[in-house]
Formats: sequence, C-alpha cells, structure tokens
Amino acid sequence: MAMMAGNGWRWWLTAGGAGLVVLPIAQGAPMVAVLAAVCGVVVIGAWAWGTRSGRAVGVTVGVVFTAVLVAVFTVSQWPRGLVAAPWLDWFAVWLLVGVVCLAALLIDRRVHPVSPPYTAAGKVPAGRVQWVAAMATLGAVVLLCGCGLGIGGYDGDGRLRFPASVDEVLPLPGSLRLVSADVCADGGVSGNCTAEFVVVATDDVDRATTVTRLVEHLRNRGWQLQPENGVYRGSRETGGILSWTAHTVWLYADLKSAPGLRPASPPEAVVIYIDNL
Repeated sequence: MAMMAGNGWRWWLTAGGAGLVVLPIAQGAPMVAVLAAVCGVVVIGAWAWGTRSGRAVGVTVGVVFTAVLVAVFTVSQWPRGLVAAPWLDWFAVWLLVGVVCLAALLIDRRVHPVSPPYTAAGKVPAGRVQWVAAMATLGAVVLLCGCGLGIGGYDGDGRLRFPASVDEVLPLPGSLRLVSADVCADGGVSGNCTAEFVVVATDDVDRATTVTRLVEHLRNRGWQLQPENGVYRGSRETGGILSWTAHTVWLYADLKSAPGLRPASPPEAVVIYIDNL
C-alpha cells in the first residue's frame, strides 16, 4: 500500500500524458487522437516511471514536458491565416521532445547513481528495472516513429508536402454548391498531388458569374488570386512548425485556356485546382 501511495504522482503524470488525447479530438480527428494519447503516455510515462528524483522534481519536470507538448500542438495547429499544417507537423516535434526526455533520464541517472531501497512513502525512487523499461520503451517508439517519418515524410527532392484538404475551399457560400472533391485527382508520386473541386452555382447563372463568385470566395478565404491569360492563380504559405511546401490554387475563367484537362461535369461547372508543388 505504501508503495502504491508513493507512486501516486507517477500515475497522475502518466494519466496527464494520456489526457493529450483531447487535443486532436477537439479537431475532429479521432484516429490521430489515439496516436497523441499513445505518444503522450510513452513520453510522460517514461519520465514518471524512469526518474529517480523525488516527487517535487519528478512532478515539475513531468508537468513541463506535458506543457511543451500542448504548446507544440497549439502552435502547429494554429494556422494564423495560413494553410493549416497536417498532424505530422506536431507529431514530429513531439518525437524530438521524446529525445529530450531520454536525455533527461540519462542525466537523472547520473545525478542519482545509486538505487536506494523503497523507503519513505511519497518519495519512492524508481528502480533499475523501471528505468531500463522506460528508456527502452521511449527509445523504441522514438526510433521507429522517427524512421517512419524520415522515410515517408520527404519526397524525391527533399521537400515536405501534404495534399490539399477540403477546408482550403469549404465552406462555400449559399450561391455555390460543391459537386465533387478529390484531394489527389492527379499525381500521388513522391507526395505530389493535385486536388480538384468541382463547383456549380445554385441558381440559373452563366459560367462567368460562377467564376466571379468563386474568385471572390477564394480571396475571402485567403487566396490572393490574380488573373493572367484567362487563368486565376494564387498561392498560400503553410502554417505549422516544419517547413512545408506552399499550396497553389488556380481556376480557368475561359474553358478555351484549359487544354488537355478533362471537361467538368456538368458543363457549366467550374473546377478549382490546388497542388502542392
């Protein structure tokens, strides 16, 4: 009982790491929320159960790690008028925090080289087995996830890309209606994707009016479209912490200026293209 009571703060810290699940859930991303919960438990739990420091130092450092993870997520997912970064943005930095946690556990072991016996309740030091288990678990997760991100995160030219999302176009005003959306209608090799959003007017207007409405709508959403040779084109930088490739949007005011592209369906529709080249 005394051992359980003495380890109470470790359990609370671990629960705090699992509580990071609420961050992606608030964004409506349940699958990513599971990843956040697992990563939070591994990083914060590794410190909680691996440290030999007492309750005061252990809780303080654990709370700092938790606050850093929350701050990273907030900065990453706060677009500030830019294109919102994908979850890989904050997760990659969370893995770096895990590396810092590994270093902290190594320093902690050097500061407390002797593993004293379990004695006073509330100040129970972590044993050798706990420290090894914490280091092994955290190290394996950081290594596996880091290698996975390194392999899948970069394309052939070393740039970070992510496909366009429907949020870059939607919601449409009441005068327009989305017919279809494909976030990777063309490309898909080495991270290259061109998205296509087919839009029509909700009333009986000509295509030129639909184009005018779309251009106004996209400008209101931050796309600085400029006309050039029958094409409206504009780019937006991406938010987040890592250096992601900007997205470019374009649409054809005149169908005659769109050679080689399949016609929109229905014919009066306007297609918005967004790529990450």
